[in-house]
Amino acid sequence: MKERIAAAFSRHLASYDGAASVQARIAARLSERLTPMIQRGARVIELGHGTGLLTRHLLQLEPREIWLNDLAAPLPDLHWPERTRVHALGGDATEIDLPDRLDLVASTSMLQWLTAPRELLRRASDTLVPGGLLAVTSFGPGNFPELARLGLAAGAPSYRDADGLCHDMPRHMEVIAAWDETIRLDFPDARALFGHLRATGVNGLMGGQLSAPRLRHLMKRMDRDGALTLTYHPSCCIARMP
Repeated sequence: MKERIAAAFSRHLASYDGAASVQARIAARLSERLTPMIQRGARVIELGHGTGLLTRHLLQLEPREIWLNDLAAPLPDLHWPERTRVHALGGDATEIDLPDRLDLVASTSMLQWLTAPRELLRRASDTLVPGGLLAVTSFGPGNFPELARLGLAAGAPSYRDADGLCHDMPRHMEVIAAWDETIRLDFPDARALFGHLRATGVNGLMGGQLSAPRLRHLMKRMDRDGALTLTYHPSCCIARMP
């Protein structure tokens, strides 16, 4: 699974930002909630930075130090404040050594790809100072219901709604915010819908479920059904170290 994830997202890094409007909205929403809670000069790590959709918001916090981790993507090309020390921390977030004495551990749209997100949350909580925050987003079990109705698995092993994310948090952490959302995208036809999935790397993670003939047949069937939608169910949990 890890190799497939890295390959799928590496192939589509150039197209990701243009297609990932939902992921950008999720990052912006999380940032809105975090900004009043984090003081300037914090020590921060982002797990799964990707093209930097959340990283751009973390930059506005003017952290003293920030560690940026991703399985495949290079560091986002951003102009950090002179006082901020930026550390690249490539590799699998579940296996790398994490820095300690952190004020914030943040991750968006990544946990669903892990087979054991609870273990990563436990390790992340161990890095926090008292009062430090662990803020994560994922997607709920009802993600992409349109694909499920077509008999297609969405490809991610660990969908969690907000309650599920909070349940995965270590027991000593205090949950201070959690929410679910529903975001629906409209597409003129099946080609546009599958193009969106391809541009965000998701298509490559559906396990080769569709041969070319089957895909063509499915697209014709979808187009006959009229207007097409794709529904995301993002989830979030923010917890504090006592």
